[in-house]
Amino acid sequence: MSERPPIIDADGHILERQSDIAKYLQPPWDRRTTPLFPGDQPWDHQLFHTRPGTQIGHDRYYEGDMSPDEQIAEWHRIMDREAIELAVCFPTGSGNVPKIHEHDFQVAVARACNDHFAQEYNARSDRIRCVGVLPLEEPAAAVAEVRRATELGLPGFELLTTGTERGLGDPRYHPIFAEAERVGAAMCIHGTRGSAGEVGGLKLANFNEVHCYVFPAAMLLQFTSVIFQGIPVLFPNLRLAFLEIGVSWLPYYLDRMDEHWEKRAEYEAPLLKKKPSDVVRESKIYFSIEAGESLLPQTVDYLGADHFVYASDIPHWDNEFPESVEHLWNRPDLSRDIKEKIIYHNAKSLFALDKVPLAA
Repeated sequence: MSERPPIIDADGHILERQSDIAKYLQPPWDRRTTPLFPGDQPWDHQLFHTRPGTQIGHDRYYEGDMSPDEQIAEWHRIMDREAIELAVCFPTGSGNVPKIHEHDFQVAVARACNDHFAQEYNARSDRIRCVGVLPLEEPAAAVAEVRRATELGLPGFELLTTGTERGLGDPRYHPIFAEAERVGAAMCIHGTRGSAGEVGGLKLANFNEVHCYVFPAAMLLQFTSVIFQGIPVLFPNLRLAFLEIGVSWLPYYLDRMDEHWEKRAEYEAPLLKKKPSDVVRESKIYFSIEAGESLLPQTVDYLGADHFVYASDIPHWDNEFPESVEHLWNRPDLSRDIKEKIIYHNAKSLFALDKVPLAA
């Protein structure tokens, strides 16, 4: 196989420390000693430390106790070694901000998170771009934070699939999407297993079952809400992404949505004048692929190659980098042009990276 071009990683991660974020809390919240994010069932996702995540040395792993400078240094080493031109990094815990019941505190923590990402990551590396988080349950404050954090240089925002009072297509969130469209920020709906009870995960027995089920279940819920409530129609220039559950579900689920649209759209999806599959095809919507998906070529054919991006998921325990990118690049069932779009060009469009100076 011919030499592959550089990568733009559309979904890597940092492991933020709450102590680093707390330094940016404004009074009176800076006197709080409580955790910044609501807790969840303490599953052993590392499986007795047999699945510790990304290895960064002979016996060292990318761990959650690393400082921002240490994480940037490790990211740069990985990027140099694997020809990653730029990494868009998502928080690991801060997406849980909308779950904070005290809404004033929710707003304060979101601002502190975004200041932390902007000053301790983005300002210290021209190759890493952290996205921000929003106090979604205070829509007016979230609108202001979209504007403020975008001015700080954050290219988009993480919206977790659990933790909101309503589906993300609900009208209460429309002003947030409208502001993101206006300022050019990507809105990235990101999979999670946290708050598993929202989609029935509490009926399951262990982390393996919860992680396998809750990611796609919660994503399907939000995708259903966003599409049937007409977010891409109301905000046609908004760039949306659905990340971290793969893409092979799309033909099946969009066929199902099309069937319901045909029977009930006049009354229950009036904004959709076209079937959902066509709305998605014609909108600025992106999905992160899994390199080993057996039906990836058929899914790309179904929607078109411009909708798919590559995500390393570094440093999480279940990432398969660098094997994943090599597997993708060596697949004989995808053309070189399609693979270049997936690993580079589409992420550049999703995050409007032409506006950001990239390191060679």
